[in-house]
Amino acid sequence: MNLVELAARSARPSPATAVLRTRARRPAPQDATDTSLLRSARQVVDALAGISGLETWYLGRVDGETLLPLAVSAEARSVVVGRRVPWSATPCRRMVNGLGPAVVPVLAAVPNYARAPYATALGMTAYAGLPLRDADGRLLGVLAGWSSRPDPVVPPGLEPVVRAFSELLTQTLAAEVRDDDAQRARERESVRRQAADKVTSLSSRTGWGAVLRQEDRRSAERGVPVALLVVDVGLVRSAARLQRATQSIVRALPGALVSRLNARQFGAVLPDVEPDAVPGTAQEVTAALRAEGFCATSAWATSGEADDLGGVWLLAEQRLYTARRDGRNP
Repeated sequence: MNLVELAARSARPSPATAVLRTRARRPAPQDATDTSLLRSARQVVDALAGISGLETWYLGRVDGETLLPLAVSAEARSVVVGRRVPWSATPCRRMVNGLGPAVVPVLAAVPNYARAPYATALGMTAYAGLPLRDADGRLLGVLAGWSSRPDPVVPPGLEPVVRAFSELLTQTLAAEVRDDDAQRARERESVRRQAADKVTSLSSRTGWGAVLRQEDRRSAERGVPVALLVVDVGLVRSAARLQRATQSIVRALPGALVSRLNARQFGAVLPDVEPDAVPGTAQEVTAALRAEGFCATSAWATSGEADDLGGVWLLAEQRLYTARRDGRNP
């Protein structure tokens, strides 16, 4: 059964559809770059481009203030996989915020969409899109399409088809997240064993490099936001105090991967975290360390600010250096 047929069935649930939508999926191989999500997304955007009257479709992941296209239709115009665009400039953001309908055959009829800078720049004449949200309602991304042709013909009944596709992609993404969490746990344990710091039992600077490479691959495949937090604990004169600092950082960052980078500096990978949540996390870590008597300073950077996590780390360290020099803390 192809995706168009599956989407049609999903729009009108049946027992057969329920089985298809809940079937377990085998984990992707560790070194796979062409994930189930990306394969499905490419099929979806190409199918929609063929039936919707809109020649450009994409699946995009919202990463802070940017939108990262993960898959685009074969005839897509002015949108490229991996090339971020400002989220605030898109009609998709306005759609997510409830400022217009899901399907707009004539874009000029909805000024909120027509005035979006991205819509103006691309000469959009028609638009359709829906958000992808997880079970808790958190925005994961958008499935959207548009036309720049003078008189596009959008068929009636498009919205339930787009909705069915968006639900299918959301389910695929959720399944990949579960598999990926398990894979991440295995990778972290492997790094910890192979590159452990003898004093803190955390991964060392060597292990940190391996973790950044793993998270870079994961972020590229899924478009998930990642933040890097670097923490300076000040001068530490004993192994016991260093272990105490380690315990404080690990307690304040449940779910993060913490590494010891040098004699007084720690790094933490914060996966799947929205950028606006990072400052509060940094403050919690700094406060916990100061309560233990450490002269702590922290800084951070997020995946939307550089091309890869190596660049994100460099930016975070530059900010940490500036904060220490100027005597500033979050």
